[in-house]
Amino acid sequence: MSLRFLEDNDRFYACDANNKEVAEMTFTRVGKDKATINHTYVDPAYRGQGIADNLLDLVVKRLQQEEREIIPICSFAVNKLAR
Repeated sequence: MSLRFLEDNDRFYACDANNKEVAEMTFTRVGKDKATINHTYVDPAYRGQGIADNLLDLVVKRLQQEEREIIPICSFAVNKLAR
């Protein structure tokens, strides 16, 4: 499986070899120093392969670079960041 992970304004997403979007994680910047992680989706055919974990790593890295406090809202991010 070959996926490309890409960044858009307020989201990271993954595309397969056919350039079909198969996963995304969205976030919202709040003020100057906070951000929420709102939504995670992985196409059912691609679940269980760690794609959401990769997206979370990318989002967290970006928001940490911006020195933002991360407030997870979607259940996936809440569960992963609580560990």
